[in-house]
Amino acid sequence: MTETTDRGSLRAVVGRPEELLDRASRAAEPAEFVVTPERLHRRNLKRRLAERATPRSSLRLTDATAIASRLLDAAGEPSETIDRIDRLKHLESLLERDTEANERLRAAVGSDLPAHAETIAAAQTRVAEMTGWDDECLHALSTVAEGLPSVAARDTADLLAGVRALERGLAERVGAVHSRETLLPAAAAALRDRPALWSETFPTAERISVAGVSAVDAPLLSLLDAATAAGVDVTLSLRPGTGQSIVDRLPDRTEADLSADGRDASIAPDLAAAEFVADTPEAEARLAAGVVAAHLRNGVSPSDVLVVARDAAEYERPLRRAMGRQGVNLAVWAQLPVERTIPYRQFAATCAVLAADELDVDRLLEPLEFHWVPPATAVEDADMDDWPLSTADIGELRTALATDSGTERSLVGWADRLGAVVDAGEIQPERARPLRTFLDWAREQPGTPEPVAVHETFEPLVEAGRELALPSVFAEDSADLGRTSRYARALSRIEELLTDTRAKYREWLDAGDVLRSWLAIADLAERVVTTRPGRREHANAAAVDVIDATDAWLREAPHVVAVGLVDGVWPRRVESVFPDAFRQAVVAGDSAAARRLAVPGRWTAAREADHLASGLGAATETLCCTRYRRDREGTARERSRLLAEVSTRQVDEAAAQSLLTAGTLPDALAADGGGAR
Repeated sequence: MTETTDRGSLRAVVGRPEELLDRASRAAEPAEFVVTPERLHRRNLKRRLAERATPRSSLRLTDATAIASRLLDAAGEPSETIDRIDRLKHLESLLERDTEANERLRAAVGSDLPAHAETIAAAQTRVAEMTGWDDECLHALSTVAEGLPSVAARDTADLLAGVRALERGLAERVGAVHSRETLLPAAAAALRDRPALWSETFPTAERISVAGVSAVDAPLLSLLDAATAAGVDVTLSLRPGTGQSIVDRLPDRTEADLSADGRDASIAPDLAAAEFVADTPEAEARLAAGVVAAHLRNGVSPSDVLVVARDAAEYERPLRRAMGRQGVNLAVWAQLPVERTIPYRQFAATCAVLAADELDVDRLLEPLEFHWVPPATAVEDADMDDWPLSTADIGELRTALATDSGTERSLVGWADRLGAVVDAGEIQPERARPLRTFLDWAREQPGTPEPVAVHETFEPLVEAGRELALPSVFAEDSADLGRTSRYARALSRIEELLTDTRAKYREWLDAGDVLRSWLAIADLAERVVTTRPGRREHANAAAVDVIDATDAWLREAPHVVAVGLVDGVWPRRVESVFPDAFRQAVVAGDSAAARRLAVPGRWTAAREADHLASGLGAATETLCCTRYRRDREGTARERSRLLAEVSTRQVDEAAAQSLLTAGTLPDALAADGGGAR
């Protein structure tokens, strides 16, 4: 990009993401940054370009924080942010203080503020999204709050006062740049002060495209606005549900001249959808499975069928069960709930055993219940067949060891107790040997672990789990190998967890924030695992993908089945600590003050429409939508109001029954290409 003081352009395009594909080309260096909110969006973009055999060296797929960090580094200014775990730690400390701002927070969220740290942190993030902590935007926010009915005005004012005080406290503790929401405005300020910083940092980058977003928050817009002032052309590739409202509000939020295309974009796909209605979620899953299986029997490749949901994880269990009956393998692209997996529960239970001075028999045996297997160095090869212990083996140990209910012993005490019951003939020596192995191993571990002990203690257990426990899970798994895949993913995630926890443990020890203990390690691991998402599925051409609908952005599949088109499920009801009246005022933008604010994507049902448009719009040949009438508690559930914008043809009961019993696709699907491509 040549040196210039001319301002770059700001252009918004609604509902036409394919424009990105047309700009891709071969180049020695990237000329355009493409910023997307999800990694899967970048994967979809790469996939579409590969399908078109289009070179993409002119594009650099990245995120806004990477751009901002590079700019601040080049300017010689701080760019180091803290992660969410440290931010929550600091917030909890600040919330324990006796301050006027905290008293106001107590009035809004409850007396035990540290217990509500997650909720308060979410409120702080929403304020940052709306304002970027800009003084004029904060004033506009207060103006909107003052115009609310009295109770809502007071509650909102209390929350705003509290989170603003927390933001000041964080800045004093860790510096003004501590999060994405402060990093982007800091980079914007540096760029405004020295517009040439852009060309110095990114000599060949002439354009930024922000794609696949349902919100353009204040921190992001501040960076984009500064980039246009430095001569960069910015394109916002917006989604059809939220795009128009973002475009309408941009003139009040930026000084850049805005041009907009695609104002008539619709969430409705080009295809008419066959609509199935079932009585229950389980019956709905069976109908969806019937449609998928019928396509496959007609010669369609599994990779040409896509199942989309508002939240794929919520549908994983019923879909796996229903698809299993049809012999269909699934790859569910949902974040792995690591904290609910057997390998993680084994890790937590083992930490509890290592930390305890005394413990009862149930806590002692918990690691074994969660497939604890010894490192190879702890047992002879001949003993490997003993692992992992079965439920019956563990039950036999519990029966033999139990005395008075709740009796607690040290590890040495339990070793003595085990020896006594073996000597008394209450359990055979070979049946007691696995627990003896566990007790010997546990007593060898350090009582006050250094950071290195995280890996030294648990890495051999993960390796042993992969060698011994994983094959046993595989042997008992169903044909779709869902449990095996989940277990293997969990083991890989535990390996990452050990690295993250060790680093955080060392950092907190150096700062004097924790004592050396296995309980501290377990607590930090829990914080890490609940704030950093687990891995998603890997691509598998022999399996049908099930994904969150938003992740279908820019993806194409001949046959799409959308499940869960039920009000309250899709769209999902908004949850927030802020009063409804305040959220509605911000979203409506009926005042000059409100129009200065960014709308958090989570606050608007239009974001749900974006997800629907991405999911349904992926279909190129046939489209099927399913829903249910009653939830698992028997409560009547209404049809999703989002379907009012989609052309649908409801499948009658006779055709639905024919699908389930004979595997016959209804005319609404077969006539549009239900057979092989």
